[in-house]
Amino acid sequence: MALDVEQLPIRVVLVDDHPVMRSGTQILLEQAPGIEVAGVAAKGGEALRLVDVHRPDVLLLDLRLPDVSGVAVAQRVRAWYPDVAVLALTGYDDVGYFRALQQLGIQGYLRKTASGDEIVAAVRMAAAAARSGLVAAGAEAFWMGAEPLTEREREVLRLLAVRRRNQEIGEELGLSKKTVEFHVSHILEKLGARSREEAIDKGRELGLVGPDGQAGVETRGPSSGSGPSTSSSPSTSSSPSTSSG
Repeated sequence: MALDVEQLPIRVVLVDDHPVMRSGTQILLEQAPGIEVAGVAAKGGEALRLVDVHRPDVLLLDLRLPDVSGVAVAQRVRAWYPDVAVLALTGYDDVGYFRALQQLGIQGYLRKTASGDEIVAAVRMAAAAARSGLVAAGAEAFWMGAEPLTEREREVLRLLAVRRRNQEIGEELGLSKKTVEFHVSHILEKLGARSREEAIDKGRELGLVGPDGQAGVETRGPSSGSGPSTSSSPSTSSSPSTSSG
């Protein structure tokens, strides 16, 4: 009788050059039901060898490696082993960086601050995509490890996108101006934005807001966090602007 692939353990190759992170993540995955760590590596070259030997469902890949960049490893895995789902594990959390990873065909993106539950959930999601053929077909990537906006914050963001001032947002939603400023402050913090305009732009990139300010269609799992900027970090003297009108 043919084996049901869904009943087989999810095989993962873990790559991280930080011993403590690597060991902790390995223990986490090995304790999760239905997940098997097929191999562990600290360098990109070893990662490619392990993927070739084990042909895992998922490659959980730190993008900062000592010998070759994780991005280069991901590119090779996507080219040589298209059925393997690549999960990028990194300290970066910028929208632009995530979009660059999407273009490589990486299945998912995890910040190193992601919780254990989020890591396990991401591995399961990526494995499901790999086994259903969605990875090879270029399925949409997801982003985990970011704090989501509440429904109220999304409503406020959508009104910001159509140029409503705080007073007008309050009148439309039945909120005080102070409460609106509170929500705007949280939106900027969660999206890593320094201004209302930047929050709107990031909200559109994340699918939280449509081009006309209507509800967008999210394309990355439970996310709305934001992330890394490969450019220099903002000056500590600048602070987010939450007030307008």
